[in-house]
Amino acid sequence: MQYDEEEDDSLVIVIAPSEVSTRIARSEWERSVIAFRSLEDLDRWRRAQASTGTNIRADVMTALSEIGFDFERLSSKLRDTFEAFARRKSVPAVVDVERLCASRRSLYRMWKRELREAPSQFLRRVRVVHAERLMNDGISAKQAALRAGFGSVNCLRRLLARRRSALSLNAR
Repeated sequence: MQYDEEEDDSLVIVIAPSEVSTRIARSEWERSVIAFRSLEDLDRWRRAQASTGTNIRADVMTALSEIGFDFERLSSKLRDTFEAFARRKSVPAVVDVERLCASRRSLYRMWKRELREAPSQFLRRVRVVHAERLMNDGISAKQAALRAGFGSVNCLRRLLARRRSALSLNAR
């Protein structure tokens, strides 16, 4: 039996030990099964689902402050660019940000002049911040990685560890 999202948008929620939920998730409903270890985990997930309608503006501002920049001090063009993609619910790809400007070259020139961090590096930073916020809201690491735009949980974990060590060094 193949799962077709348009035919069936039901969701199976399992609250069970991981060995049981893993067996169920591997069944024919793999895409529609969400497993939790406890009712508290389910409640955190529900709260996170309610907040998923929010945009990534807070994550963008956090990423800016991590590299030592105040949003208000950016040029109006770069602020407008940030505002345009900060209204989104997920972190955009670099090509999507490039489309917000008159030309790719002008975006990179402006970005480099003001931020000293490449757009791809900055968007990766925003992805990590966004994924971490999602996990703090109760979403699993796998779901947070996918929603933030990472290809795997391992990639997210490596970048989270790198970010945390950099933040701890800066705190000293």
